[in-house]
Formats: sequence, structure tokens, C-alpha cells
Amino acid sequence: MAVTNMTTPISHTPADMTQWTGRAEPFETARARYWYQLAQPYEAQHIGLIGFACDQGVRRNQGRVGARAAPSLIRRAFATLPVIADLQQRFDSQLSTLLGDAGDIHCDDNDGFADNILEQAQIKYADAVSTIVKQGGLPIGLGGGHAIAYGSFLGLWQALEKANDITISTNTAPTIGIINFDAHLDIRQSDVATSGTPFRQIAEHLDAHDQPFHYCCIGVSRFSNTAALFDRAEQLGVQVISDEDCHYQPWDTLAERVKSFVNQVDIIYLTIDMDCLPASVVPGVSAPAAYGIDLGFVERMVKTIMASGKVKIVDIAEINPTFDIDSRSCKVAARLLAAIVEQHLLSA
Repeated sequence: MAVTNMTTPISHTPADMTQWTGRAEPFETARARYWYQLAQPYEAQHIGLIGFACDQGVRRNQGRVGARAAPSLIRRAFATLPVIADLQQRFDSQLSTLLGDAGDIHCDDNDGFADNILEQAQIKYADAVSTIVKQGGLPIGLGGGHAIAYGSFLGLWQALEKANDITISTNTAPTIGIINFDAHLDIRQSDVATSGTPFRQIAEHLDAHDQPFHYCCIGVSRFSNTAALFDRAEQLGVQVISDEDCHYQPWDTLAERVKSFVNQVDIIYLTIDMDCLPASVVPGVSAPAAYGIDLGFVERMVKTIMASGKVKIVDIAEINPTFDIDSRSCKVAARLLAAIVEQHLLSA
């Protein structure tokens, strides 16, 4: 795929706290709290939100661009959600320590193909992720295209490398498991990195460091992946749970499969490509799903995974506001974000 040489800025903009607004309820008790009232600029809180405002991976993958506008809109939708009673009761006077906003990594590609710009954005985003992990927080990335995944992994790897001297002795490295909710396997071969290549890149990175590749993809559509991709998944030992499995197999069967995967690893990287959900539920994505998996299933499984206590990084990808209807997609992303935040804090 040909790309042009462009001098295009990659920037890390600080948190814009004007995004954190919501309704005021002066006649209610202090328990009428919303997330906009708790969010602070990131300073080592329990959770750090970091945006990946980048479309270049989607552009290279020939998808519908527009996801770079999503991070701020997901924040706005999340900001208006109430803080559940269990969290208020548990943390009480420490509520201001729960959520920090670490700003956005911006990738301005001038609406064209740009040499190295995606890779530069992933590295800058990885640095921000690594900082949050090293400070003991849970980074939650807000995409942007699913090229965020390679950046998320690199950020986690950098933090683990620092903590465990992985470069000195690979025997000290904790085992990483990746769980991806996605209609696509995203293990494509390509001459450049795209939103369709991140998990192949991760597999290659781990192999280069003599580490195993543990990857479970939930919601995979046989109509959205070629035979070549399924062949590669088999070669890489990917655990595939199809969209049809999610509809027709009993919950207990699938939950046990996922729990078994979690039990095999030390650390989980959880990523949600919002195109795993039906287009009727999430219309604003790069590649809308004709079938998809139920939101209730995704939320229940996400809570199950988060409850393990092994999740060290999360991201939500591929929301594309350009094609959204009534902000449905951003609202669904915000609900999943709330479920992740709540389960993480309650499991801490």
C-alpha cells in the first residue's frame, strides 16, 4: 500500500475538562452524583482515560474513517451517567481518587495516507498507557480505530518490561492474555500496520521475545474473515468464539471457556471493537455488523472478565460518530465503559 511522506504532527493534548458536564440537581441529596462530578485531570487515580484520536489505521485498512472524533464524545456520554450506590458507599470520601482523564493522543493525517504517522501515534499513546500502569492505575483507551490495540499492548509491555527486567530475563515475564470482542480477527498480513493487523503484530512481538501468544476473540463472524485469516488463527492457536456461538451456545459453556482462558495467564488485556455489536444497536462504526452479538452478552462477559482481577488495560475502539444515529453508539460505549469502571473498582 503506497503512502506519501508527510510531516504531520502527533500531539498529546491535556484533558479538556469542559467535556465533563451534566445535569445539576441542587434539590437532591449528595448521593445524586454523576461521573462528570468526579472526573479530574489524571494524577495517578485508580483509572486513567486516554484517548487515541486516530483514523490512519482504518484509512489504511480501507474502512470508513471518522473514529478519531470519538474519544471526546464517549467521554461526554459517560460523564452524564450516575455513579452507582455501591461505589459511593465503598469509597465515600475517596471518590475524587477514582477517575482521571489523561487527555488525547491526536493523529492529524490531513485526511490522507501518511508514512509512519500511525506508528508514531501508537508509540506516543503507549508511553501514556505505560505511565498509568506503572503508577498502579487501570488505563482505559478510547479509540479511534482498532490500531489502538497495538499501542495498548506496547504500553502494557513497556510497563511490565520496566517492572520485571524482561529484557534481561524472559523467564521473569508474566504471561499476557488478550481478549478481544470483535467481528474480525485483525491478524491480517499487510505491508504496513493497519486497524486489521494489530494482533498479528502482537503475536510477532511476543514471538521475538520468546513469549507465548494467548489470544481469544469473541464474536468472530465467518462472513467478515477470509479463509486465510481462519488458517492464520489456527496456526497462531487463537481461541475463536463466533458470533453464532454467542447466540446458540449456553452462557455457562461460553463463560467456562473464557474463564479457562483467563486462568491460563497472569495478566489480561481486554479490548472491545464496537463492531462486534449489531448495526441496529451500534450504527456508528467503521464496519457495521449485519448480525453481531447481543449487548447484554457483551456486558455480562466483560464483567466476568473484569471480576478476575487480572485485567491491567482496557480499550474501546472503532466508534465512528460520522455514521452514528442519535448518539446511540457513543451511549453504548459509555455504558460498557461504566460497567468496566464499576467492576474494576468493586473488585479492587
